[in-house]
Amino acid sequence: MAISYEQYNKAGPNQATKPQSSLVSRIPKLSLDVLQWPGNRIKPKEVIFFTSQLALMLEVGTPLTSALTAMKNQTKSPAFKEVIGALARDIEEGQQLSDAIRRHPKVFDHVFTSMIKAGETGSFLTGILERLAEMQEKRQAFIAQLRTTLTYPVFLCVVGLLVVIFVLVSVLPKFTTFFAGKESVLPSTTRFLMGLSVSLRSYWWAYIIVTVGITIGLKLWKDSKSGQNLLDRVCVSGPILSRLYNKIYTCQLLRTLGLLMDSQVPLLEALQVTRATIKNRYFKRFLDKITDHVEQGGRFSQTFTTYPYILDSVKQMVATGEEVGNLPTVMLRLADFYDTEVDRELKNISSLIEPIALILLGGVVGVIVASVILPLFRLAHAMH
Repeated sequence: MAISYEQYNKAGPNQATKPQSSLVSRIPKLSLDVLQWPGNRIKPKEVIFFTSQLALMLEVGTPLTSALTAMKNQTKSPAFKEVIGALARDIEEGQQLSDAIRRHPKVFDHVFTSMIKAGETGSFLTGILERLAEMQEKRQAFIAQLRTTLTYPVFLCVVGLLVVIFVLVSVLPKFTTFFAGKESVLPSTTRFLMGLSVSLRSYWWAYIIVTVGITIGLKLWKDSKSGQNLLDRVCVSGPILSRLYNKIYTCQLLRTLGLLMDSQVPLLEALQVTRATIKNRYFKRFLDKITDHVEQGGRFSQTFTTYPYILDSVKQMVATGEEVGNLPTVMLRLADFYDTEVDRELKNISSLIEPIALILLGGVVGVIVASVILPLFRLAHAMH
C-alpha cells in the first residue's frame, strides 16, 4: 500500500512499501492531442492563468463544471479552448478532474496530475491549484531570466558574424585588385582574409551545405545516447558551469518532491513523478537510488549524504528535516533559497558575458580593419 510522507515518518522507513499501481503507469494514451501543429501549441502562461483562475473560482464556491465552462468562453487560444471544453465534458460525464487532465499530458505534466489527484483525495483542491500556479510561475521566471542572460551575447555574436561576412564579401574584394602582385609585403592575416574572401564568393554554396550538415550532425549527436550522456556529465561535473547546473537540478528536485510530499502524495510515487521531471540522467539515477534505499527500509536522507553532486548545505538540512519530521517544508525552503542563488549567479554570468562578447567582437573587427589598413601604409612606405 502506498504511504504518504507523514505515514512514512511515523511508521519508520521499514514500513515504506512500493505502490502496487503507480499513478504514472496508469496514465492512458492521449485521446485528444491538439498540439501536433506548431500553431496550436499552448503557452505555459496560459496554463498558469488557467490554474490560478480555477483556484480562485473554486475558492468563491463556483461549481467545477461552471468554472471550466466560463474559462473556456474567456480563453482566446483555440487549442486551449478545445482542451478546457474536453475537461468540462469529461467532468459532466462523472469523471474526476485528475482523470480528465490525465488525457492531456502535453498540457498538464505528471506533477500537475499527481498534485490534482492528491488535492481531490484530501479535499484541498483549491490549495493545490494555488501551489501549482506558484510553482509554474517560478519555473517561467527562471526560464525568462535564463533567456535574458543569453539574449544579448547571442545577439552580439550574430551581428558580429554578419559584419565579418559583409566585410569579406563586399568590402575586401575592392582592395584585392589593389594588392594584386604585392602579396609578398602583405601581412599573413591579410593574405588569409583575401583567400577566405575569394573562397566565400566562389564556394558560398559549399559553406551553406557544410553549415547545415554540421548543425544536423550536432543535433543528431545531442539526441544520441552517447551525446546526452556526455552533456549530462559535463553539466554535473564539468568546469565553470557545473556548480550552477547542480543548483538548478537540486532546486527543481527539492521543489517538486517537497510539493508532492507536502500534498500527501505517497512517498514512493512522489519520487517516481519527480524523476520524470528531471532531464539529467545522473540526477535520475540519484532518485532511483533513493527509491531503492527507501524500499529496502533505509532512511530517506541517507542517500543524500553520499551523492557527490548535492551541496553540503542541502545534505545537512534534509537530514535535519527528516529528524524533526518536517522534511517537505525544509525542501521547499531550500528550493526558495537556491532559486535566489541561481538568479544571482545568472545575473553575475550575464554581467561577465556581455563585456567579454564586446571585447571578442571588437577584436575580430580590429583584426579585419588592421589587415586592410596596415598593408596600405606598408605599400605607401615602400613607394616612398
